[in-house]
Amino acid sequence: MIKKPGLPRKPPEEVAAEVRVFLTRVHRRRKRFRAADEKHLHEVRKRVVEAVSAGISPEEVAKTSGYTLKAVSKWTARYRSTVQKVEIETARERLGTIQARRTRMAAEELMISAKARSVIRKAMGVGIPATEFAELTDYEISTVERWFASTRRVLLQAVRRWEIASVRRGKANRPPQELSPVEYDQWLVQDDQRRKAMLRKYGLKSRRRHFSRSGPHQRRHRRRGR
Repeated sequence: MIKKPGLPRKPPEEVAAEVRVFLTRVHRRRKRFRAADEKHLHEVRKRVVEAVSAGISPEEVAKTSGYTLKAVSKWTARYRSTVQKVEIETARERLGTIQARRTRMAAEELMISAKARSVIRKAMGVGIPATEFAELTDYEISTVERWFASTRRVLLQAVRRWEIASVRRGKANRPPQELSPVEYDQWLVQDDQRRKAMLRKYGLKSRRRHFSRSGPHQRRHRRRGR
């Protein structure tokens, strides 16, 4: 189990060290995951070729196993002479086992990526850039930059809402000028933390409005018609 880093009152240097350790552990878990998948691939090739040799069409094999038709055709051409004949019912049962395992592996992969994404805000808050995040986790830089951009959009929306409210009160809160991209991300996270700390201090919560699909105007008309 990977423990998430950082407590609100820890110094940034300590939180940054914990985030780096956390990301390194995510990388190790991904490495073990890929090694297990690669080890299982030999068994998958064998079962796929057995199924085709038993009389199941390559299209059905590809659909059932979750692999592409191109991969099934390539494996069949290369390994068909090396597998034993099996009954078609046995071949279908083994394909089902492969599909169930792929479903579990896909869920496991999503869990690992979710753990990595869960500390992006902390990484931004202590000045860890997307490039270092990608190096520590071994994710593609394009993927990590997309995660950072998504978190940045959420923070920017919070800043804009707060700025609108501050302007109405005559207290605009704007970021310092001439910040680097990493420093700007850090400012966004720290500003979000300041807002939440102030709300907690006064026992308040951020308000979220939820409207139904019919919209507030239609609900008003319904009340009038009652």
